[in-house]
Amino acid sequence: MNTSLPVRPFGSTPERTTAIGLGGAVLANSSHRDGVATVRRALELGVKYFDTSPGYCANESQLMMGEGLADAPDDIMVATKIGYFDTPTGFRSENGIKRQIEDNLKRLRRDSVDVLQVHEANWASWWDEHAENRTAQISSDTGYEFADAPAMRVLRWAREQGLCRYIGITGNVSHQMTRILADVDVDTFLVAYSYDLVVRSAEADAMPLARTKDVVLILGAIFYGGRLVAPHPEWLASPPEWMTTDLRDRFERLYGIQRESGIPLVEMAMRFALAQRDASVVLVGCARPGEIEQLVEATLAGELPSDVAREVATLGLRPEA
Repeated sequence: MNTSLPVRPFGSTPERTTAIGLGGAVLANSSHRDGVATVRRALELGVKYFDTSPGYCANESQLMMGEGLADAPDDIMVATKIGYFDTPTGFRSENGIKRQIEDNLKRLRRDSVDVLQVHEANWASWWDEHAENRTAQISSDTGYEFADAPAMRVLRWAREQGLCRYIGITGNVSHQMTRILADVDVDTFLVAYSYDLVVRSAEADAMPLARTKDVVLILGAIFYGGRLVAPHPEWLASPPEWMTTDLRDRFERLYGIQRESGIPLVEMAMRFALAQRDASVVLVGCARPGEIEQLVEATLAGELPSDVAREVATLGLRPEA
């Protein structure tokens, strides 16, 4: 087995970084100490890309990233985000966004970051001053001024000021994110909950557009919010509310493939996502050093065996709405 993490071009930029990146969404799920130790262990294992947000762990994630990366080498890439304001008006305040960027950098103990992104860009609050609440989704029948919204103006300003090198958008609903990407000029595009073992909506819209626009594609939430970490056969007998009839069928077939292969489900999900060569980085969320160790080991194992990969590919999964 190769003991060096795979490195990929960061889109068409001059950068190169590891195909696996550490995301900070669950970094505080165990403890502050474990979160910092996870960041440091990721560095020791060769991970070069680190992504966080003020919206993660009530902003503690940025503090843990800052502490864990304090003595990191210069060749890592650090990404953070703007967003998660308390009221819809906060998303439209240029001064408020600038203050948040300043706070982000203080928490991260950095003068600048490599990537600065809009968090949950599919929330209408970023683009509509009359959004009914801060988490309302953009509407398919409403026209928005994406390119010149306050958030995009501030991101361009931050890049000009040297507070970041690249700017991007992130979000969880593939077709909504694709609509935004079509209208904005960004360097990076992080789409989550849209490409994994059971959901492939990004294949229909986000990935083709990212190729066409030549932006860096980053995949997040590849474990479907923890649902693809380990099999839950009880879900098949008594489906939870989020599990539609179609999703139940997908999980049942997936569990069969997993049993036949003997590959742990979390490893299968990791290796499947890494096989998507359009993605420059696949982000994983971890809260303990042992978790990032497991996922690095899965990364080093390479792509899934061809027979397993064929079985996964023939699941016949339809794009999510």
